Amino acid sequence: MSLVVFHTGEFYALGSALLWAVAVILFRKSGEAVPPVVLNLFKNNFGLALLLISMVAVGSPFFPAERSAIDWWTLLLSGAIGIALADSLFFASLNRLGAGRSAIVDCLYSPFVILTAFLYLGEPLRPSLIAAMLLVISAIFVGTWEPLRDKTRLERRDLATGVGMGIAAMLLMAVGIVIAKPVLEVSDVWWATAARLVGAVPVLALQASTRRYRSAVKRCFLPGPHWRHVIPGSFLGAYAALLFWILGFKYALAGVAGVLNQTSTIVVLILATVFLREQLTWRRVAAIMLGFSGAAMVVI
Repeated sequence: MSLVVFHTGEFYALGSALLWAVAVILFRKSGEAVPPVVLNLFKNNFGLALLLISMVAVGSPFFPAERSAIDWWTLLLSGAIGIALADSLFFASLNRLGAGRSAIVDCLYSPFVILTAFLYLGEPLRPSLIAAMLLVISAIFVGTWEPLRDKTRLERRDLATGVGMGIAAMLLMAVGIVIAKPVLEVSDVWWATAARLVGAVPVLALQASTRRYRSAVKRCFLPGPHWRHVIPGSFLGAYAALLFWILGFKYALAGVAGVLNQTSTIVVLILATVFLREQLTWRRVAAIMLGFSGAAMVVI
């Protein structure tokens, strides 16, 4: 039994952006107690467990007969690149930069998706799509850019490292989802989502098995105060948002889905103001208007 599609891919891409934005705030709080690799491992194990339960409930097969070995390897590789590596780098960048500066780097996601889809899938670079992409990128820069001051809390070395990690994360995330798109278009969403997580978990388990992370893994997987943020963040980020994300790429052009996914950064700004007590300046208000204008332009 396949997941029933009630709306278009654009709807799912926007839904994924909203869910992921909430997850980012929770992951930012989780990062205060849990290292990035360990947090990523917990998130994906939690999400995979929920997906397997859901597949049993809806009758979705674990090994679809119509899927080839190439399909399997494509999704496993997609998960290893776009989830195991990309999300760990994203969490590390988020810890170093904070929500605001991280949003600046995250604006590279949609350009990377559009470029990768153009090179790998041959998707057209429509003028309206490019204009929408520029609006979203300008929104993020307007809302998050601040000049460095002589006395900054974030040292320049950490800033450079965080920016580099964030750029790498966005590129790997884009590559991971774009290479999977041909398989997603012809596959059951439950199976495709689970297969990507199956590809991610062994890579993370290998990283987390090193002496550096062993004690952190034990603490993270045992109940404690950190579960207040880790559990709901994992549910939203590795289950709900991931399903919507894949649905968006399944039923919309990769470039369109990428631009709409980018609106999560605008929502992060709002949530960071409310829950992380970041100041909502006039620039961030302008960014919200620009960002949603770009999102609207994609679906018109």
